[in-house]
Amino acid sequence: MEHATDKELIRLIRLSDYAAFDELHHRYWASLRRLAYRKTGDRADAFDLVQEMYIELWEKRETLAFGDELNGWLHNRLWFKLSTYYRTKGFQEKHLENIRINLEADLSFPQHDVLELVENQKKYDRLLDVVNQTIEEMPDRMREIFLLNRNEQKNVSEISEKLGISPKTARKQLDRAMVRLRLSTQNYKASTMELLFIAWIIYS
Repeated sequence: MEHATDKELIRLIRLSDYAAFDELHHRYWASLRRLAYRKTGDRADAFDLVQEMYIELWEKRETLAFGDELNGWLHNRLWFKLSTYYRTKGFQEKHLENIRINLEADLSFPQHDVLELVENQKKYDRLLDVVNQTIEEMPDRMREIFLLNRNEQKNVSEISEKLGISPKTARKQLDRAMVRLRLSTQNYKASTMELLFIAWIIYS
């Protein structure tokens, strides 16, 4: 089973083949958990998020529209679970100190500004929705390249090799993706502090 292609695993999973699902779990678990931990800063929450995603995948195996590139599809699905995590869990006290330390270390923000931003939960939720929607509305190839770069930390050369495109094309798509994000958040009239905070969450 370990030599099966992703497409073959998907076909077998749709037929309720648990061995195929177990191989899928083993194949992508580590990278997904690393991403979840990097975004939450909490090992237990990261474990739960990825585990919940796999459970949902199995329960909805017959109806889910798997993407052509399974690794990117899984990371994209985890990204939306992380968005829900931020909305429902919020920035509780145990996460606040980690956020404050990272922001102050990276951006030299004064503490009272960080606290003011974190407390503005409703405005943050709306801004995060804008970012999520912008990513979702990107053309398929642009979104794939963007997520390979942001979720898997692949550089332009690695992306071009993986997708069989020129580095120039990969770079152009990344640049266009960033322009879309900047324009969508600019239209929202978010403050510089808010944009930097969202960027820290998404791109760290």
